[in-house]
Amino acid sequence: MKTTTRKTAPKLPFEVPTPVQKALKNAGSELDRLGAKAKTAAVKAEKTVRVAARDLAKTGESFAKAPRAFVEDVVESGKDLGEKLTKDVKTRVQKAGMQAARRAEDVTKMVGDKVGTAVEKGLHRLNVPTRHELRTLAAKVDTLGRKIDTFKSKKPAARARRAR
Repeated sequence: MKTTTRKTAPKLPFEVPTPVQKALKNAGSELDRLGAKAKTAAVKAEKTVRVAARDLAKTGESFAKAPRAFVEDVVESGKDLGEKLTKDVKTRVQKAGMQAARRAEDVTKMVGDKVGTAVEKGLHRLNVPTRHELRTLAAKVDTLGRKIDTFKSKKPAARARRAR
């Protein structure tokens, strides 16, 4: 089975942080591991089918004696085996899917955090405020505007008292 490990990483026009590279490598390794598990499940299913085929060959003699009874036995055995294999495969696929989704979510979160941090550092180097900083500044400006409006509304009343 081929693995996703590479001897050299492809050249990118930007620098990828080491933790992101490690996370991606770990995700690739996990996918390889899950692929190996799927292959193992397929091998087990193949062995089960082979055993069933051998049993069928052994019962070939019974077919010659009573074809109808043989066919009924084969149909019943096939149904049971098919149901068992279907249930087993569905369970394994479901578990592997949940694990893959969980891993993908973890990797996505980790990459998002690392990229967000790198973008924020880059914005600070360029002296550009972040969205959070802009929102904080806008809130401060709004607060100051309300204070100014409060002072403006109080001044005419104060002047009217002085005029008396």
